[in-house]
Order: sequence, then structure tokens, then C-alpha cells
Amino acid sequence: MKKTLIICLLILSNSVFGQIPGRSIEGPIVLFDTLAIKQGDIIYLGKGSDPDTGNFIHLYIPKNKTVNTLYNIFSNNDDLSHKAIPQRNLDKDFADKQLLIESFSKVSSKKRGDRILGVINMKKYQFVEGVFFNDIAVDFEPAIRSGEIIKISSPELLEEEAQVVELLFSPFEITQKGIEPVVVAINNLSSIELYNKTLDWTNSSYIIPNQATITAVPDEKIEINDFAKNVPFGTIMGMELFADLPYLFVIDFTDGEIRMTFTLGGKNGDITDENGEVIANISPSHMFNKKGEVLKMSKILKEEAEKIMNDLSHAVVDYILQ
Repeated sequence: MKKTLIICLLILSNSVFGQIPGRSIEGPIVLFDTLAIKQGDIIYLGKGSDPDTGNFIHLYIPKNKTVNTLYNIFSNNDDLSHKAIPQRNLDKDFADKQLLIESFSKVSSKKRGDRILGVINMKKYQFVEGVFFNDIAVDFEPAIRSGEIIKISSPELLEEEAQVVELLFSPFEITQKGIEPVVVAINNLSSIELYNKTLDWTNSSYIIPNQATITAVPDEKIEINDFAKNVPFGTIMGMELFADLPYLFVIDFTDGEIRMTFTLGGKNGDITDENGEVIANISPSHMFNKKGEVLKMSKILKEEAEKIMNDLSHAVVDYILQ
């Protein structure tokens, strides 16, 4: 009778349903300074990014220190307080599925600062820990960067068949650690289809061989060596300074996915004038101080370089999706 009463109380308790930590907030929220997401939007999943299991890393059931599992309740141990549900990543079988954003939660930690997580009500999707349904937390920006989330759409768009849901991927950003690759999941195309479409875009977008150098490995990789002309990189006494910015744009192909990588500047990140003299440097060691803050003299170059990378990456993805 005692165990039956405990089970009933736990099932009726909100804590049983794997509450997401933090403080519940109303949306919409803004990601990457441009992307607005609201309650009721639908996220389209790509593939899990855990290299060992294939599970999702940035969609997970948070650790719950107060909830007990059915195993604990039916055990002979009357002290249930020390049992807890550990953090569990969303299973790889959810790849290519669609999930509805139920709400948002603001969490804080000394290590990671303030973050806003999405909350997915999983009652409609699966059982977790016996009869317990657990909400899923979504760490949006790393999920988008890793390709775990590939699209976000409002329900209104789904009702209009003529509407096309834009493919979602994270922007390129120069950080103190360098430039992270961007992975884009395009699940309906094979590696050879992705390669052929990208090669068509390359041939129509670049002047070959007078300016750009293209190196292609069929079905695997395309490398583009080129430079962006007249890029603002600073000011002196109110006058803007310009230079040509060399870049290497590499696109790797696998079935249903492309991986884009940028390397900026010449040797060691140097930017030179027409006489070969070094006039700027775009390597992180020259753009950030020891605290990870962008140096004032590098802000213009950082913004312009990021715009170049993001314009090119969006151009190739848009072409592929045509």
C-alpha cells in the first residue's frame, strides 16, 4: 500500500515529468542576433553529433536530483532520496524528426553564464524511465552549429504548401579559437548530387583561372582559393582603409550533408598591399586580447570578414536548394 501511494503521488507530481532547470520565460528569443524563435515553432532535426553513439548532444534530458525511477520505488530500499535520473541525450532514432517547442527556460551557471534553453514536451513522443515522461532541453546555438537542428518553422508555414521552409545553419564567426566549420544537413541529396550542384555554383560564381583557383575531388571536396576585393579593415584619421582579403573556402561532401570551412588571410593570417607589404593580420592572436575581447582596431575587419564568409556560404546553400 505504501509503495502504491508513493507511485500515485509521484505520477501526479510535476517533478516526475522531468522539469527543465532554470526559470521559465516567455518568447520569442533571438539566436545569433538575427533569428527569432517563439513558442509553438517546429524544429527539424538532422543527425545526432555524438561521434561514438550517434545520439544528440545538445538535445537532452537534464539531470534530475529529486526524481525517483520505478526501479527505486519497487526496490527494498526505503531511502529514496538519494536516487536520481542522470542526464540522458536524445536518442539517434530521432534523426530527421520534427519536434514542437513547448516553452523556454533561462538557466545560469558560473562556467557557461546565462543561457536560454528550449523545452520540448516529450509526452507525445516516447516513454523515458518506465512510466515517466521527461521534457527535453534544447541548447539552440550549439545544436544548430553541429547540424542537430537543420530547420525551424512556424506552424503557419506548414499550412501553406507553397511556402518553402528555409534551411537553417549557424553563421561563420571569428572567435579567439579561430573559425569553426559549419555543417549543413541536406538530407534528400547524395554526395554526388551535392558535389555536382556545388561545382555548378562554383563555375558560375568565380572567374577561373584569372582570379580564383579551384581544386575539385569528385564527390568528395571542392577547394576555392580566391580573394575578396577592397575589404574595409580599419580607419586612420577618419579615412577608411581597404585591402584585398585572401581566403580558402573548402566544401566537403557526404550523403545528405556538406561541411564548409574557411581559412582567411595569407601566411600566418597576413593581409598585404599591392606591393606585398603586410598591412593587417586576421589571425585570432592579432584580433583578440587575453580576455577574449575583440581589439578596437580589429572590429571592422572582423565584421567584414564574417559577412564575406556568410554571404558565400548562404549563396552556395541557396543554389543547392534550387
